[in-house]
Amino acid sequence: MYSKALKTAEISVADNPLVFSLPTFDDALAEVLYHQPDRWSTVITPNLHHIYLLRQYPDLVDLYSRADRLYPDGWPVALMLSRITGEPVSRIAGSDLLESILAARGEGRPMVLVGGDGPEALDAVRRRAEANNWRVFLEPAPRYEVDDADSRNELLTRVARNGSGGLVVLGIGAPKQEKFADDLSLLPGAGHILCLGMAINFSAGVTTRAPAPLQRLGLEWIHRIIQEPRRLAPRYARDLRALVPTLLENVRNFK
Repeated sequence: MYSKALKTAEISVADNPLVFSLPTFDDALAEVLYHQPDRWSTVITPNLHHIYLLRQYPDLVDLYSRADRLYPDGWPVALMLSRITGEPVSRIAGSDLLESILAARGEGRPMVLVGGDGPEALDAVRRRAEANNWRVFLEPAPRYEVDDADSRNELLTRVARNGSGGLVVLGIGAPKQEKFADDLSLLPGAGHILCLGMAINFSAGVTTRAPAPLQRLGLEWIHRIIQEPRRLAPRYARDLRALVPTLLENVRNFK
């Protein structure tokens, strides 16, 4: 069993407090791999897009606050937390977390993969996980299944049953995956629910990550815009507009 008390720090988003856990990457990974909770434990990895969503839809703040762990994914979020704490804050990227999980020994534990870019992407990640002795269940979770009340309840029940005692990896996009995780956490079972966005697609090779130098410089967004300009350029522009008011809200707490 692995459990470690973590430092926390708070970011204000539209005058609502959002409390982040601040582990090292290795500690965050160890908790997911070696600490078996006695109930469902939810992990969300907010980046600037999440901040935009929280500013647009303040009711999401309560949902995010119910998560057991908020880890800073995006560089803007990690840098704000660094200025608030006066100490370096590690970025916990969901894509890095899933890659490290796939490389770890599963020892027969269950892993449910939900979403991603279709069955082929899920199957590619399944093969990698099974090579390290994870017992994998696949749920493509097309939009109609997530949105329709009856289909959604059946999906939630299957995921809770198959994932209990292990990991549930959600890749259906924010904020749908966070709402799904919140509903799942109320069902019988225990394990870690990881809201990891595009991580399944990255691990499947469907979408390529930025070269390491761009990642180190916090410039992954340039690589992503080049890949999907029509979808991501407008989104990143919206997200950037959320950065300035969030900085102004929090600058009084900078050290």
